[in-house]
Amino acid sequence: MKKQILTSFILAGTLLLCGCADKSSSGSSTSSADSSSDTENAAMTYDYVHGDDGYYNLAEDLKYFKMPTQYSGTCWLYAASASMSTAYEKKTGKELDINIPEILESIYGNGKHEGFFTADGVDKADLGGYQNFITDRLSRECRDGITLDSSMIIDPNDRETIKGAIKARGGVVVVIDDWSSKAGVFGSYLTTNYDQAKKYDHDVTLIGWDDHFPKEYFEVPAAEDGAWIAYNSNINERYYYISYCSPFEQATSHAVSDEYSEVLSYDAGNGLDNYIQTEGFTKVANVFHKKGKLAAVGTFNNFGTQNIKIEIMSADFKDLLYKQDAVLDYNGYHTITLASPVDAEDFAVVITYGKGAPVEGESFYTDLVSYKTSIEKGQSFVFVDGSWKDMSDSDIKSVLKTGKGQSVCFSEKGEWRDYLSDSDMENLLKTDFEPGNCCIKALFME
Repeated sequence: MKKQILTSFILAGTLLLCGCADKSSSGSSTSSADSSSDTENAAMTYDYVHGDDGYYNLAEDLKYFKMPTQYSGTCWLYAASASMSTAYEKKTGKELDINIPEILESIYGNGKHEGFFTADGVDKADLGGYQNFITDRLSRECRDGITLDSSMIIDPNDRETIKGAIKARGGVVVVIDDWSSKAGVFGSYLTTNYDQAKKYDHDVTLIGWDDHFPKEYFEVPAAEDGAWIAYNSNINERYYYISYCSPFEQATSHAVSDEYSEVLSYDAGNGLDNYIQTEGFTKVANVFHKKGKLAAVGTFNNFGTQNIKIEIMSADFKDLLYKQDAVLDYNGYHTITLASPVDAEDFAVVITYGKGAPVEGESFYTDLVSYKTSIEKGQSFVFVDGSWKDMSDSDIKSVLKTGKGQSVCFSEKGEWRDYLSDSDMENLLKTDFEPGNCCIKALFME
């Protein structure tokens, strides 16, 4: 899934890269299962066939579903691609072709001024990453007519919500313990089961479920029947059955849209779950300068559910051009379509948040990767004490409460944690930080 990138990874002169690299020659449990378990079970019969009850596989509903094999440490990108492509086909009936190397370069490459950047000599494909890195980058751009529409973060323990998201939206990316899991082959079924995860290190895409999948069809027999059906980019063209008893970390459902032509944005994303609050409601704005038809507004949510009010105003905040209420009903990235597109030129997108406003955080630097943010005067504002205050002002922290949510980057069993010192963790988790731009995006249509 993710390879360590938030601190110095060089121990005794060796670059520590661990996680979801292609394991075809690595001796992993998955590849060994393909050989040893087939031999062990050759004389045994596993003839389970699913019924209609308690079963769903979205791939059976889709014409264009594919299961390509990853290269290097890119499982996080392949899993996200499956989520986006299945969601797109469910919504439009059309095929979505995603260029993995281009997305990788967009996230880690130098063709931007904010976001993640790799150090010289670091292979981007071996670095790994998190789903929020994808959300942060793709929500800023319109690539080949495709724009990220939403990234829904789901409680990984909420089985019914995950099922609902798969059926309604498309594939859901989750992070499993792949290196230490017990994988096996039972007839035509490739399965895995572990009751406790040692490390969450590999991204797969849940595409369905079978509530009655036999608990005996696992290398370590499960405590109950039932399994998720997954696309695993380490396995060539085979479904992966993950026992309901196997915990996983994170659950993200991505969706994309072909309805927009351009995205305006100043922030590098909200992947570290930074937010600000003022007394009562938190009212912030981004001022943009582009002539065209404003069709939607994008933003993040860190608070489960919160109400927001959207206002489109003149750039000087004197004239109200449009207003609309909305509800952000899940954590993650949202695109709110305007009921009536607005002819705009020099304008401000103002959002009043009921619980807190998402902002980008501070820059940080490591031996492998740097994360850079920047802010310029006249871009982002916060309404405090009856007037608008520029977020780039040096005393901005004196009028705000800054905070951070539970970023998935700092899980105790995630790979980053093994290589973060206590001081690293303290610095990255501190709630007293210098906020950057507001996480508000303006989406245009032609």
